[in-house]
Parts: sequence; structure tokens; C-alpha cells
Amino acid sequence: MTIKKKFVLALVGYALFGVLAWITLSDEPIRIFNGNLKLRTGTLIVLGLFAFKTSLHYWRLRIDEERESAKPE
Repeated sequence: MTIKKKFVLALVGYALFGVLAWITLSDEPIRIFNGNLKLRTGTLIVLGLFAFKTSLHYWRLRIDEERESAKPE
């Protein structure tokens, strides 16, 4: 399986988790220090950070592959 297919599957998985979290979790606030954060919002933020980290890793692999292919032998 290619890296691009793995990347697309990971993003689809994150989107699916986001939809499931939105449907199943309540919208109760959670007290964090002096503020409140809603449970759904916090979960979506964490999933978004994972998706961002996955994207950064994919872009780095693509750049490394381009550099290796452009390197003279």
C-alpha cells in the first residue's frame, strides 16, 4: 500500500471518528482551570491535532522522496 493511500485512509478515519464523536458525545462542559470546554469541542480539537500531525508526517515523507529522487548518483 502506498503512502498516499495510507494518508487518505488515515484522514477518512479521523473524519469518521469526528462524526461518531459528534453524534455520541454529550455537549456537557468540562471545567479546565478557570474556564469551561465542551466535551465535543475538546474531542474534535484532539482529533484535529492528530490529523494535523499525520499531514505533517506525510508532507515530510513526500519532500524526502523528492529530494532522494533529485539527488544525482
